[in-house]
This record gives sequence, C-alpha cells and structure tokens, in this order.
Amino acid sequence: MSFELKEKGNQLFKEGDYSGAEELYSQAIQKNPREPSFFTNRAVTRLRLEKWAGAEHDARAAIDLYGPKTAASLKSSYYLAQSLLGLQQPQEAYDVAIDAYRSSLAAKNAQTENLSRTVLRSKQQIWAAKETARLREMNETLASVEQLIEADLARGLDDLQQRLDRGEIGQIGFAEDEKALRDDAQKNTENLREAFRVASKGEIQERIVPDYLIDGITFEIMHDPVITPSGSSFDRIGIMKYVEQAGVDPITRTTMTVNDLRSNYALKAACEEFLTKNGWAVDW
Repeated sequence: MSFELKEKGNQLFKEGDYSGAEELYSQAIQKNPREPSFFTNRAVTRLRLEKWAGAEHDARAAIDLYGPKTAASLKSSYYLAQSLLGLQQPQEAYDVAIDAYRSSLAAKNAQTENLSRTVLRSKQQIWAAKETARLREMNETLASVEQLIEADLARGLDDLQQRLDRGEIGQIGFAEDEKALRDDAQKNTENLREAFRVASKGEIQERIVPDYLIDGITFEIMHDPVITPSGSSFDRIGIMKYVEQAGVDPITRTTMTVNDLRSNYALKAACEEFLTKNGWAVDW
C-alpha cells in the first residue's frame, strides 16, 4: 500500500502538483517510515515547493536510512546541500556537497555533476557573505542602508508566512511571492552597491570571480586549463587525475583518456589576466 502511494505521488509530481505529491509521500512515510526512497521523493518535492527546512529533514532522514557515504545516499546528500543553501547556510551546504562530491567521484556516480554545481554555488555564497562583511566594514552608511533592506525583507517574509498560516495563500503562491520579495531586495542591494561604487570611483566594489574561470573539480581558479572532447574546460592536474582514475568525461560520462585533453590557450590567457589584475582572487 505504501509503495502504491509513492507511485501516485510520483505521477502528481510529474504533473506539477507538488503539494498533492507531498501529501501522498507523507502518507507513505506514515505507513512505512523505514523506506528511504519515500523521504528522498518528499525531499525533492519540498525543494520544488521551497520548503527548505522540511527538505533538509527528509534528506537527512534518507541519508540515515541509506547509510552515510553509500552510493544510494548521494542523491539525498545533493538534496540536503540544496536545502541548506535555501536556508542561507552556505558553509554547511559546502561541507555536505564537497564530501558527497568526493564520494561520487570515487564511485563514478551519476550525481557528480549535480554535486559539482552545488559545491560551486555554496562556495560562491560563502564568498558573497565575506564580501558583504568587507564592504560594510569599509563604509558605515552602506552597512546601515543594506541592513534596512534586510530588515524590510524580513518583515515582508514574516507577513507572507502569516498569510500562509492563515490560509489566505497557498504554498505555490507563497513560494512565488517569497521569490519576488527576495529578488526585489537583491536588486535594491545591487543598485545601492553600484551607486557607492560610482561615488567612490571604484574603491567600494564587490569582488566577483567569473564562473568560467573556475575549475569544476578543484573549485579553484584555473591556472593551466585544458578542454575535453565534450567542450568542457578543467585545470590540467585535476582533470588528469580524474580521467586516469575514472576513465570517463566527468560531464558526459563517455570514455576518454588523458590523450584526449587539449590545451585551452585562450582561457589560460583570460585566467592569467584576471589574476594579474585581481590578486585577491588567489584566496577565493
């Protein structure tokens, strides 16, 4: 009976009825709380609904049931890291994602690419938090205004949660409105920082490392990039070690050898130029 509920939930999920799917997965869990796939399915459903805390709970439950560091738990680790990012806990997300990423590499697991992207997102959020602290230390006025933006966002999110609790809006409407509030706050912060950048003639400016300069295996800025037959670039040492061990392209999973790698001279020049002009990026 519990697996029938899961299958019905899967169908609703495919149809985009995430609230209905969540309810059916919850019923399945009540009937059989020892089946990890029920928690995994509800976790991804809650991620779609942006119920971050619930997704975190379910992902951890699935990992406990599957057993940590097992191949079966890697997808749940990916969901856990995503939920932690949603909860604005990038360091915890990074710790989960990088550990699972290394396990997926060793196991040649299909979650490697997803975990790689999550590690990078986590690292970017950690860096963004450090940059926010640095900029606010540089200018008290900037800090005060950004804190006002954050306080306004917190009030808006609290009001929105109360409307949800009163049943005035549904979960989907809540998620859409929450995203709109966060997007507005982010846009206001970006506009504010641009104004301070102009006024300070570039002295007060957020430092950003472009994604295309970052290696997808080591998550550092590349120094000697090479390109795979599938068209993806990686730092030479990291990709050589990976291919020697796994024997496949980390993105497409097709068979390849180190002899298939070719130097990416244009990207190397771009990395060198960026590091020359932005010495701080060595510590990214």
